[in-house]
Amino acid sequence: MVRIGVISNAHSKRNKMSMRKIHQLLAQHPQVRHRSFQHISELPGCLAEMAAAEITHLVISGGDGTVLATVSALLNNSPFGRQPCLSLLSAGMTNVISHEVGQPGLPADGLKRLVTKVEAGKAGEILERPVLSVDFGDGRVMERGFLIGGIGFYQGTRLVRRDIHSLGAKQVFAAKLGIAWSILKILMFGPGPRSGFHGETLGLTIDGQSERRECFIFLGSTLNSVLPGVVPFWGEGPGRLQLTTIDSPPRRFAAAALSVLRGKPKPWMKDAGYLSRRMEKLELEIESPVMIDGEAFQPPADGRIVISAGPVMRFHRF
Repeated sequence: MVRIGVISNAHSKRNKMSMRKIHQLLAQHPQVRHRSFQHISELPGCLAEMAAAEITHLVISGGDGTVLATVSALLNNSPFGRQPCLSLLSAGMTNVISHEVGQPGLPADGLKRLVTKVEAGKAGEILERPVLSVDFGDGRVMERGFLIGGIGFYQGTRLVRRDIHSLGAKQVFAAKLGIAWSILKILMFGPGPRSGFHGETLGLTIDGQSERRECFIFLGSTLNSVLPGVVPFWGEGPGRLQLTTIDSPPRRFAAAALSVLRGKPKPWMKDAGYLSRRMEKLELEIESPVMIDGEAFQPPADGRIVISAGPVMRFHRF
């Protein structure tokens, strides 16, 4: 028997706009269990309630932070005897994961389509993606996610939240506007306090091979894209974790920026410090915070972080 459960983040931007329609839809489908939470600390209780109700298809309505917390909980300490089918609704400030493997459109529209098809016995399009397993090595619970970045990526995220989100820009438009604004500031002022961007010495151990780089930005993911049309990876090989790094200071940045975003490097870029590689395991030595699916995490005292590709999560899209 199919049992659908929906967990929604009450503070997610699109949920706030769509909640009236969602409640109207749920009133028409009382068999669908819904639980909304105000704080992420309530999520384990929501999942436990869904497990007790023997939910077979779990729907997460929230942004990347909500997805990150849910995936981590399901992998680290799942209350389900058998993992439910998982679907995502794009309802947050940032929805990188949902844009690739989640329901298209507004949350209420995506949920209506999902309920209709799941209850008709449809499995939908099944999309499998390896999770990034991030071990900080200091007693913290293993973090899970799909996108990790740091140095310029961390600095750019802070810039976007300060300068772009404050203007009211949201979703993909805000993210792309933030990328353009970051590139413009780097081109205008270069690395330093005026742009807010600066490099850092980064230790990298890639599948057992160690190196140190003066790094301006690094970005790793098991997803195919970061945003629609933004695919900043071009490495070859069998590894499931893709990693792109730009050396500091960035050389010929104006000529390279668009090629990096499109994942189509020019012949000179490798020698200029624009690298993209694939791997299964990555070890970092870093001083500044890293971003995992939109959330900032401080490195441990020794700066060492171990990132592995896997396990694989399966998503159903309708």
